[in-house]
Amino acid sequence: MSDQFYKSQTICIFFHYIFKIIPMLISGMSIYLGYKLYILGVTGEASLVVDAKELKAQLINAAPGLFFAIGGLASLIFSIYKGAKVTLPAPNEINGQT
Repeated sequence: MSDQFYKSQTICIFFHYIFKIIPMLISGMSIYLGYKLYILGVTGEASLVVDAKELKAQLINAAPGLFFAIGGLASLIFSIYKGAKVTLPAPNEINGQT
């Protein structure tokens, strides 16, 4: 196998994990900041209504920290659930052979 194949494989693996780690860090920070807002007692009038075919939920007069935490949790679940597809060419395709 060529050296170029191993380089492309390393780059693909690096970017795959970067695209998984960065959203998790941002989501974790959002959850933490929401927690801190909630603990500090920051209040406000905010409401959220979610209506889908099988799910109906309503959240009235919630603290803004709760929205940070819910948004961070939703993006964390999405980033874990949704993966990145990595495909590498066969080593002989990189060298120009078929």
